[in-house]
Amino acid sequence: MEMNMVSGEFGLPKNVTEVRVPIHFKDTLKLEGLKVFQTMMFNQGDAFDLWWTGQEFKDMRLESCEQMLNVGPEEIQKFRQENFDLAIGHFHDLCPIAIAEKIRISKVAWITHGPSVYDFTAVQMGLRTLPSYVPHPLSSQGDSMAFFGRIVNVAWHFSGIDFVNLPTNLLHEENTMYKKKYINPDTGLDLWDLSQHVNVLFVNGERFLDFPRPLPISITFMGEVGQKPKVGKSKISPEIEKILQKAKKGIVVFSLGTVSNTSSMPEHMASSFVEAFGQFPEYEFLWRMEVELPGASKFPNIHLLRWLPQKDLMSHPQTKLLIAHGGFNSFLEASKAGIPVILMPLFADQFINAKRAQRFGFCEILDKLSLSADSISEKIRTILSDSSYMRNAKKLSSMLSDRPTPDQHAILKHRLKLLVSPRDYFALKAAQKLNFFEFYSLDLLVILLASILLLSY
Repeated sequence: MEMNMVSGEFGLPKNVTEVRVPIHFKDTLKLEGLKVFQTMMFNQGDAFDLWWTGQEFKDMRLESCEQMLNVGPEEIQKFRQENFDLAIGHFHDLCPIAIAEKIRISKVAWITHGPSVYDFTAVQMGLRTLPSYVPHPLSSQGDSMAFFGRIVNVAWHFSGIDFVNLPTNLLHEENTMYKKKYINPDTGLDLWDLSQHVNVLFVNGERFLDFPRPLPISITFMGEVGQKPKVGKSKISPEIEKILQKAKKGIVVFSLGTVSNTSSMPEHMASSFVEAFGQFPEYEFLWRMEVELPGASKFPNIHLLRWLPQKDLMSHPQTKLLIAHGGFNSFLEASKAGIPVILMPLFADQFINAKRAQRFGFCEILDKLSLSADSISEKIRTILSDSSYMRNAKKLSSMLSDRPTPDQHAILKHRLKLLVSPRDYFALKAAQKLNFFEFYSLDLLVILLASILLLSY
C-alpha cells in the first residue's frame, strides 16, 4: 500500500496534514449495493435487499479496516514519530481504535455523523439509555410513547447493544479479525476493551433540539460549529431572484439533500409532488432536482433546479415553507431561520429528526410509503393556512438565538484540552464496569422480592 501525505488541499488550515491510505476493493459489486441503497431510500425495500445491501457495506468496511491495519511498519513508524496527542475516529467503526493503538496514541475521541447519541456508543461511554422515554436514533418514535411504541423502541434499543456480539455483526467480525492477527500481546486488550477507553464523544448535533436525556460532560454537541453566520454577498442567482420577485404569496423550497439521488425517485412519487405543487399557483416552488420531469412543465410555478442556495433562501422573507427529507442540516437551518417544514424521512436518523421538529410544533410529516398528491397538498395547505406553524417556527428560532450557551468553539477547545491532559474526572469509569443487571439494580430487586415472599409466609 502507498501512503500519501498532503497539506493545504480543500481549504485545510496550514497546520492540518491530510494522510491518504488508498483502499482497493476486490470487486465492483459494492457499486451495485450503493445503487440498491439509493433505490431503497424511496421505498421500503424487501428483506433480501436490506440484507444484501447491509452485507455489501459490511464487506467494504471489513476490507478497508484490514487493509489499513496492514499498513507497513515503515509507515507506522512515521506516524509514531509524530507523537500525536489525540486520535479522532468515527463511532460506528472500531477500526480507528486499532489504528490508534498501533500508532500508540493514548487519547481517543469519537465523532458521530448524525445528531444523536447511539445506544451502542452510550454504553462505550459508560452511559445506559432508558428506552421508556429516550427514543432510539433510528426509530420513528418520539419521547412520549404509547405501549406499542415503547415495545418498538425497547427492541431497537437492545438490538443496538446486544447484536454487537452476534457472529454476523460488523463490530464482532472486526474484533475477531483484530484478536486473530493484530492484538497487542503486551496489553491483551481487544477492540471492545479499547473502545471503553474513549475519552470524549463529539456529536454532530444541537443539544437544544434533541430529546431530553441525562448526559455526562464527556459527550459534547458540536452541530453548530459548521453553521457559520451568514456574511458577505448572497448566493441567490439572478434566475432565482426573478422567481422570488414574481411570487405572489411566497416561495416553497423542496430539497432532499445531497445524499439521496433524486433521479432514483419513482415516477409515481415525482408526479404526486408535481400534481400537488400545481394546486398552489400563488406560490412558487423551487425544487432541487437532477433530472427533468416532463409533467412539471405544465405548471409555471414549478422550477426544477440542479442546485439551490438553501441557507440563503431560508433567511429570505419570501420563503414560507421548506419540504425536505429530515437531514440534520436542513432541520437546523430551518430551525434557526424560523421556517416551517414538511419532512419526508427516507432513511437513518431522518425519522427521529422529523419527530424532533414535530415536537416543536412547526412540522408536518409525510410517509414515503403512502404518498399521494392529496396527502402532499393536504400537508402544504395545513401549514400555509395555519399561522401557528410559522409562529412556532419563529419562537424556536428566537429560543435558539437567545439561549445562554457558551461559544461552541470555546467548548471544543475546552474538551480537546481535557483530552490531552492526564485528568479523567469526566469519564464514567465505574458505569462502564456494570453489567445489565447491576446497572438497573435487577439483582437487588430479585433479592427484595424474594425477601418479601419469604416474610409473607
